[in-house]
Amino acid sequence: MTTLIWYGDEAVSHWAADDRGIAYGDGLFETLRVEAGRGVLLAGHLQRLQQGCLQLGIPFLASWPQRIADALASGKTGILRVQVTRGRGARGYQSPSVITPGFALSWHERPQYPAQYTQWGIRVADAPFALASQPALAGIKHSNRLEQVLLRDALATQPQCQELVVCNQAGEVVEGVISNLFMIRAGVLLTPPVTQCGVAGVLREALLADAPLPVEVATLTPSDLLAADEVFFANSVMGIWPVATYRERAWPVGEYTRQCQAHIAPWFAPE
Repeated sequence: MTTLIWYGDEAVSHWAADDRGIAYGDGLFETLRVEAGRGVLLAGHLQRLQQGCLQLGIPFLASWPQRIADALASGKTGILRVQVTRGRGARGYQSPSVITPGFALSWHERPQYPAQYTQWGIRVADAPFALASQPALAGIKHSNRLEQVLLRDALATQPQCQELVVCNQAGEVVEGVISNLFMIRAGVLLTPPVTQCGVAGVLREALLADAPLPVEVATLTPSDLLAADEVFFANSVMGIWPVATYRERAWPVGEYTRQCQAHIAPWFAPE
């Protein structure tokens, strides 16, 4: 794996030991699926990165989109990880008075998920703990992801399951470990808010803006999922995985889920 790193406009060979991203998780990242040199939902990734920089007070440099475009010009297929940090800083939580952000690009192989996850659905269980609420960080893809690390390790202990239903402290559904959650009730596509915790996924935002059926952001509970007509998880790397089983409930893959899968298929296709 080759990683290209810059501090401001200066290319460097490695991350600095005093980088605040390493010391405090003070940064953001994007995981961009690339098909033959085309970044899937690239505009959404750039918008979320810019919004995250705004929320954290990290300068968004005009050179970054061009660096991403240069990387995509190679025509590769895979995953392009984009990492931003606040840059170097002294010991202590306070941000430096002058911020020279760090920026890195690295290529990775795209995960090869079994086709049955998309075609026939996945098994889902409950997460072992709830997410903490923090509106100042909600929605963005910040680098403080210890909750997700622990949840992903918990998921690995249940090899029969491919995702977990993750709730907030009030017992309301927020998302999955690696994806956003949707359910369909009476022909309406519903997804939980991510204003207190959770990530506003790029595919989630794209579906909210352009779905093949009416869509709403709504507070949901596990009981709502069990009463749903259809349930699926989605992110911009894996696409849409229908839920086949959750607790005592089982679903066939429904017509609305299939409509959503067909609707997003062109977004994932190479040009």
